[in-house]
Formats: sequence, structure tokens, C-alpha cells
Amino acid sequence: MGQLDGKIAVVTGAGSGIGLAVAERYGAEGAEVVLVGRQKERLDEAAARIGGGARGVSVDVGEEEQVRLLIEDLPRVDILSTFAGKAVFGAIDEVPPSAWKDLFHSRFFGQISAIHYAVPKMSEGSAIILCSGIADKAYVPDYAGGAAIAGAVNAMTKSLAVELAPRSIRVNALSPGFIIGTDIKFNLDGDKAIDFVKRSIASTPLPYHGHPTDLADAAMFLATSNFVTGQVIEVDGGWTAT
Repeated sequence: MGQLDGKIAVVTGAGSGIGLAVAERYGAEGAEVVLVGRQKERLDEAAARIGGGARGVSVDVGEEEQVRLLIEDLPRVDILSTFAGKAVFGAIDEVPPSAWKDLFHSRFFGQISAIHYAVPKMSEGSAIILCSGIADKAYVPDYAGGAAIAGAVNAMTKSLAVELAPRSIRVNALSPGFIIGTDIKFNLDGDKAIDFVKRSIASTPLPYHGHPTDLADAAMFLATSNFVTGQVIEVDGGWTAT
């Protein structure tokens, strides 16, 4: 028997990277996983590997109506894990404000939409696991907008944990550092991308990389720990400790 037998778990950003690793972990523990992302073929392939009733649903989490229809089609939601998003880097006087607005729309409001529609279908013991990032606690060069998003998600996590506690719904966030194999989309290439990787490695005290499975381990802990809520778990190899 798995720890999540009989549970319905919705995972956004599940087509690759962290979201996919979390979906696979939930499926291995017996959950019926709904993999959410934009690339239907990739989602279907992952769902077929996971089995156990897993299915892929093509949704742009930045579009509220698509999120509403996704959740409306489910009998209930026991676990909501949100990992969809991208990254934008650049100096504050070079990146147009519209780029930061677009990033906020998908990374922050995409998570809000999922929560808004999922909570009415959640019962006692359900769990919400959000995704922020270390940029609100550690300096990441040329990532002011991303830092604002991370801080907003973390603040929302703590507020919602208290708001939903009377309904026995737990809310926590995962805050990843430099994780390889995520396939996340960002606007760096060439020497800039290489420089970002080098600086990230140099900022991480542990002498090895983080992987999506490290976030999956943490997500599993938060999905099953009944007395943990309002927490932001840094999965960063010690970056925020320096």
C-alpha cells in the first residue's frame, strides 16, 4: 500500500522537471495524478508511465478560465501542487515592466487561480504545496521581479495556512535553489547562461547539484505531514544559509 492510496493529486507544470518528478512520486505512492501543463503529448506520455489512473490535461495556468474548467471536472482535490512557470532575468532598467507583469501573471496568479478553485473541493486533511524560490532570501543577480514573486508566494503561503487551518487544509511552499534538469524556460543564452550556472554553483555550499527528485522528496513530506503548515522549505543546498 502507498501513502497516498485513494488520493487525487493535481500537479501543475507536470510535463517536465520538478512538476514531473513530483507527479511520479505521488503516483508511486498510490495517488491518482492529474498532470497539468501545456504540452499534451508530453503529459500523456508521463501519465502512461505513472499509471494508476494518471491523466494529462493541457492547461495554461495563466488563463483563469482554463484552470476553473480543470478543477470543475474533478470530483475532489486532495493534494494541489503548483510548479508551472518560467523565469526572466535582466537589469531593472533593461527588462520592460511588461515582462515582469507577464511573469507575475503566470507564476503568482496562476497559483492563486488554482487555489481559488481547488479549495471548495478539498476536505479535511488536504494539502496545498506551492512553489516560490530562494530569491526573496538570497540575492540572485538581475532577478528583481523573480524575487518579488518568491516573496509574494511565501507571504501568501503563511497567510493561507492560517486562513485554511480551521478547515484542516495545510498550506506550505517549496523554495528551490539551483536545480538541474528542470527544463524551465528563461531568457538567458550563450555566455549569460553559462555565467548564471557558474554563479549559482558557487553560491551553493553543498558540492553537488540539486535534482527534481529532491523537490519530489520534499513535496512528499509536505503532502503527508499532518502537523506541518505555513512553512517554506528551502531545497537549495544551503544557498540561503550563506
